[in-house]
Order: sequence, then C-alpha cells, then structure tokens
Amino acid sequence: MRDMRRRRTCAVVAGAILAGGGMIALLASPVSASPLAAETETTDTTAPAADPVVADTSTTTLPLFGAQLTVDVSTTPSGALAKVNVNPAEGLTATKVHPNRVTFVNDQGTGKVRVETRHGTEKTGVVAGALDDIKGPGLWSGDVFGTGTPTTVNFEIAATDGAPDITGISSSDPNAVIGDVKRMGDGGNGIARATVTFTSGIQSRRLTITALVFTRGDVTRAASQVSLSKISGVSQPADQAAGDHTWTGMLCDGTAASVAYSVVNDGTITAGAVTPSTGTAAVDGNTLKVKFSDTESVRIRVSEKDGNLRISADPRLRCQRTDPGVNTPTSTDATKDHHRDGWGDRNDPGKHSNDPGDGHDGSGWGRGSH
Repeated sequence: MRDMRRRRTCAVVAGAILAGGGMIALLASPVSASPLAAETETTDTTAPAADPVVADTSTTTLPLFGAQLTVDVSTTPSGALAKVNVNPAEGLTATKVHPNRVTFVNDQGTGKVRVETRHGTEKTGVVAGALDDIKGPGLWSGDVFGTGTPTTVNFEIAATDGAPDITGISSSDPNAVIGDVKRMGDGGNGIARATVTFTSGIQSRRLTITALVFTRGDVTRAASQVSLSKISGVSQPADQAAGDHTWTGMLCDGTAASVAYSVVNDGTITAGAVTPSTGTAAVDGNTLKVKFSDTESVRIRVSEKDGNLRISADPRLRCQRTDPGVNTPTSTDATKDHHRDGWGDRNDPGKHSNDPGDGHDGSGWGRGSH
C-alpha cells in the first residue's frame, strides 16, 4: 500500500511538472514500441528555400545510450527555430520539422530527441527507455542576455540509490546562482530538477535541468531536458531600478532595434530615442509601447509592489514562418506521428491556441536587454 501511494504521488508530481513546468510529457506510447523510423520512407535532408535571419544560437549536450549527443539550435528574431543540427546525426530521422518544434527518432525507435521554442523559452531533451540510457555528462552553452559573451553550464545526469539525480553543476558565470537539486521518488518513478539563475541588471533568466523516470504498467521511460526560460524583470528597490535603460532586439529582417527609456522611483516611465527612427512610442500609465511595424512591437511595463519596481519587456513579432533546416533525413509522414513521438500531445505547442503559429506570436525575440 505504501509503495502504491508513493507511485501515485510521484505520478501526480510528474504530471504537474510535465504539464506546467515544461518537462517532457512521457505518457504517450512507449519509445520502444515506436517503429516509425523503420517503417517510414525518408527523404534527403532539405534546407529552407532562403536562409532565415538568425538572432540567437545555443548548444546543448545530453547523454544518450552512453554517448554525448550535441544539439545546435539557431533561432529567428521571433524565437522560432531557424536550424537544428544533431551530432552524431547518423541513424536519426527528423519525424517532425515545424517552426517551433523538431523531433528526431533513431532507426531502432528506442530513443528520441526533441527541441522546442515557445514564448521566449527554449527546450532540448532526450527520451529513452531506462535511466542508464540517459546517464552521463551534459552541457549547455548560449548567450543568455545577448551581450555577445556565451555562458556555459556543465552538469551530469546520474543516479543515486537507483533514482534520477543531477550532479556536478557549474557555470562559467561567476554570478550565476545554482539552486539545490530537488529530488523525489525512486528508480521506477523519480524526478530530479535543478535551476541555474542568471541576473544582469534589471533582468533575469533561468536554466532548468531535469531528469525523470516514469513507469506506467510494464513500460518505463527516462528523459532529460535542459530548458532556458524567457527573460524576466527583477524586482528591485525603487532607487536601484530607477534610471535610464535601453531595450535592444532584432526585427524580422535582421535590423537592429532599440528603445531608450527612463524610469523614476514612483514607476513613471518616459520614452527616449527609438531605433529605427520610424518606430513610434506611446506611454499609457506605467507602460511604454513601441511599434516598429504592424507586426513588430515591444511593450515595456513597470510594476510596483512594496516599494520595489519590476521592469519587464514583452517583445512581439510576427515574422514569416518557415520550417527550420535539419542535418538529418526527414520523414515523409511526419504529420501522422502525433501519438508516437513520446512527448504527449498536451505539451505539443500546436495543440494550444496561443502557439505562435496561430498569429499570436508572444514569443518575442526570446531575449532583450534593458
């Protein structure tokens, strides 16, 4: 009875994390039962008709079947995927290639790789059949705040008493705050999760590393994922947050954009210079909105609580969307693979009304500075 309650508790917690915390949804059909790569004809790798504008790049390395799998991701100014390369690529097929998600499956149908961007977040993960399949050293590297200087985070997916664990977390950013690893469950139903928080002035961003094992019936799944959050404002004492700031980003065609503004202690915001100069600025209360075009804008909002100010930027772009380039063959029947990709349809961005694909592109640039 105690074991049953423990499994039930782990399942509930796992479900909550999968649905709300962004970890991989592992409740679909088992990886080991997916014959897609073996049964579906593939085509040669194809690239988009024109090279998309690239605003950001990152590299994630995750252990899979005893080797280190590296995933290089390039994103467009709107935060959509421009290119996804996996290394080693041999034996992998891209079964979904969409502007905001790419899924690869190996020839044996025993392992999968998933990359997803949504509303300024970026997630890269792997799925296999057992914890031992995803154990080993990992790495993430990227330009967190668009300063031109990459940050690296090292870690290791491990096991403690048979349950998932994350060890050896370090960052090249000496100011990064590495949180404690939170663990729950055992080798049959277990979760380990840790967050690295980066801060630069009035902005903050989080890198979350997760390892999970989930058993349903006689099927066990194991997964690891690295997720980079969108940029958020930091709550600071008013006298620290007040002053002159600049938001910077990139428009759909690659043009650099910037907005200068000032904030005073009571939260009042004043617009300064806008680049390109054709952009228009308007202030409504404690909110500044700058419109660069009918489909490109940024909203900067100041909120006050208990004498603290939080300055948040919400860039909104609706750029032309194209499927990203990949360096593997692609499946000719990818659109029919919804129930086989091992990630769960409820976490599929295409199932949500606020997916950038429906015209409400809240993903922004996925980055920006103040």
